[in-house]
Amino acid sequence: MGLKRREFLQRAGLLLAALGINQRLYDHTNQALAQPARRKLALLVGINQYPTTNRIEEPLQGCLTDVELQRNLLLYKFGFQPDDILVLTDQAATRNQIESAFISHLIQQAQMGDLVLFHFSGYGSCIPRDNSVDHQSQIQYSYLPVDAALSEQEIVNDILEDTLWLLLRSLKTSNLITILDTSFIYPGSHQQGTLKIRAIPSPTTVKINPSELELQNKLLSDLGISRAELEQRKPGLPGIVLSASQPSQIATEGRWDGFNAGFFTYILTQTLWRASSPRNLSDQIRRVAGEVEQIVGSYQQPQLRRTLTGSNSKTESEFSLGNLWVNSPPVDGVITGVEDNGKTAKILLTGLPAFVLDSYSLNSVLTIISVSDNLENPVYLQLRSRTGLNAKAQIKTKNTTSLLEIGQKLQELVRILPTKIDLKIALDSQLSRIERVDATSAFSDASRMTIVAADQPADYVLSRVTDTTIAQALNAPLSPLFQGRYGLFSKGLALLPDTVGEGGEAVKVAVHRLIPQLKTRLAIKLLRLTENERSSSLKVRVTLNLLSPQSQVLIKRETQGRIINTINSINSETSKNINSNSSSNPAIISASETLGIVTVSIGSRLQYKLQNQGEIPIYFIIFSVNTQGQTYIFNSGFDPQQQQVLPGKSLSLPAANVNSGNSSAEIIGETVKGPVGLAETHVILSPSPFIETLAISEKNFKEKEGLLKFNSVSNPLEMADAILQDLGRGSQPILEKMGMITDDLALDINSWATLNFVYRVVG
Repeated sequence: MGLKRREFLQRAGLLLAALGINQRLYDHTNQALAQPARRKLALLVGINQYPTTNRIEEPLQGCLTDVELQRNLLLYKFGFQPDDILVLTDQAATRNQIESAFISHLIQQAQMGDLVLFHFSGYGSCIPRDNSVDHQSQIQYSYLPVDAALSEQEIVNDILEDTLWLLLRSLKTSNLITILDTSFIYPGSHQQGTLKIRAIPSPTTVKINPSELELQNKLLSDLGISRAELEQRKPGLPGIVLSASQPSQIATEGRWDGFNAGFFTYILTQTLWRASSPRNLSDQIRRVAGEVEQIVGSYQQPQLRRTLTGSNSKTESEFSLGNLWVNSPPVDGVITGVEDNGKTAKILLTGLPAFVLDSYSLNSVLTIISVSDNLENPVYLQLRSRTGLNAKAQIKTKNTTSLLEIGQKLQELVRILPTKIDLKIALDSQLSRIERVDATSAFSDASRMTIVAADQPADYVLSRVTDTTIAQALNAPLSPLFQGRYGLFSKGLALLPDTVGEGGEAVKVAVHRLIPQLKTRLAIKLLRLTENERSSSLKVRVTLNLLSPQSQVLIKRETQGRIINTINSINSETSKNINSNSSSNPAIISASETLGIVTVSIGSRLQYKLQNQGEIPIYFIIFSVNTQGQTYIFNSGFDPQQQQVLPGKSLSLPAANVNSGNSSAEIIGETVKGPVGLAETHVILSPSPFIETLAISEKNFKEKEGLLKFNSVSNPLEMADAILQDLGRGSQPILEKMGMITDDLALDINSWATLNFVYRVVG
């Protein structure tokens, strides 16, 4: 990466030239409504190597990965031209160069109707300022360039949010997307569990670099806005803004197997790779928010906001996220390089589900997505090596003359997972050495549990409750008496419900006490490894419906089918959605709308509706985890025929007006119970019956709980293992056809579909 586009237009003098922007750039009333061919321009900024100063104590590690992920998404998914993407990283990302690049690459080039995307990954902060209008102390957010700290001068060299707002307003187009993987409020530490926080303390001085103020004054003059109007503007940047968290929260970066990245950018790009159309983009962003919160905790909740500002909102039709779109199927990987005379490919696996990547094993098979309907000679690639997101694969197809090409998109065909998958637990660095030694010893007696270093990828963290934990607890109020007790935390140090022990408890006792809950968490991890909604060819749809207090669809999940056969339908659907009006187009984000995880109130009633849109019967398992980490499975019976949906039919669970035992009972949905927090459900569907799973379910069935309802699971890990066995058994036909022999767990992507539902329970 680094500086591009003719060495950034000879670098020097750009800011001075930019300060001479003519007023006519903003005479929107005389602009044409749109250009015949819309251009897509992007400026991507990522900074890891901040110099350490009294203000910045340590560099970041995931921002360059963020920029690489974003650039590949724009190039290979959304059709940006390489010369239209300008990348600034590390030493090239000074305040002067970022602002100059914004002016020369975006403002001076973008025309009415063009799409402009700005991405920033790096440190953020907040700057106190003395408001000259009402003399009240105010705070504005800032973005740190690599030269934020000028040690020889007592001034702030940040890019102020006022400046970014003015730059965005200076564009001729209102088709704006700003992606911010940073945060502004420093919580007192650079580390949150195993995660690094992208915020630094506020500076001790409020003296702003005169060059920054000079640029603001010029932009104000060109826009015809007074400084008083700027300081009184409503919060929010113009256009669509996707941010890693709410302004009062933290944004974090973490480590996966072989790479570091911002949680928000990684999961956002991964989700967009796998989206087939703009129809469900609002839902996709909710999914991103849910996945981030599952990993990090409630401290980080991504947001999508749309703000209409000034003349931009009057001269152009409302901007849809669909304007970003190029017709494209769900993608699990993309070829970024070719070797061995076109027979070996370098692959970026950025479309794989984030929960799957760490366990994704060699010999997995992917297939090249083709717009052709000819399925007789598909090209298969088999994974031979992998480091993080980057892998190498060889053509597996025999008797093929096909050569691989850069930019070819891939979908999974066979997912290989280890037969032995452990839960990884990190020991908080705040624990004493003897505590860590004793905990490690206690875990050595537990099967399928692995202790990892605090800076390595982990599933959960063992730590003590602190005063910060008590202050930030969302599931239930914690008494100060809990301080110092052992508990289980997310990797972002969000306390998991019902995991705190007694006062004075030894760490070995705490570990043994937590083993059952850790086994439940391992079961959830195994089920997440089966998520394949965007790759499966099964024709199924599942909706989570709210029945009361009002009736509505909360979340809809459906498979896309093998894309070779659905390119034309995607084209038609995309065109229809982009051209429809905002009231009927879910891709349109209305003014000031904020999207997060779907919320459901305690006492509400929910129901799952399963629809089989294929031509063969589909068997199902519904596995739920409530806000306390307790697991449930829906029981229709123990004969596989009782847990199936016939072709062209639908099934609502729990159903209304059913017989329970010998008496008639009216069951209207499942009642949502507290406490507040995240709940998760996996709906797993397959044309093969779940024989092992139902046998275990029947063995542990309690008659008093009854059928046709969600029953508690006393052995969730055994249940999850059985589900994987059933899916492996159903995958055998294609493995035999492909001549694959492996001791690992090999799953035919098209032999099942796992649809995941996450929602937040609120009081």
